[in-house]
Amino acid sequence: MEIINPRSIKKIADARKVIFDLQEKVIQLEQVLDDLARAVEIATVSGQFHITESFRMTAIEMLEDRIVDSTVDSHDNEDLKVRIYE
Repeated sequence: MEIINPRSIKKIADARKVIFDLQEKVIQLEQVLDDLARAVEIATVSGQFHITESFRMTAIEMLEDRIVDSTVDSHDNEDLKVRIYE
């Protein structure tokens, strides 16, 4: 999904459709995030971290249709390193 310049929308009907589509996307993302947060909470309490895998995969699927800002280099996070402390 590309970022939409609000000034490029000339018709009210087009603006309403964009608003509706974005609201649907936000609702779907909130649901996935809520499910993921609950799965992590349960996994933390129970120590069964394998149960988070299906929720993680669903989140990754949702991110495939992320909003893309063409002004930002998409390779900015390639060198991102994650450290896990115990």
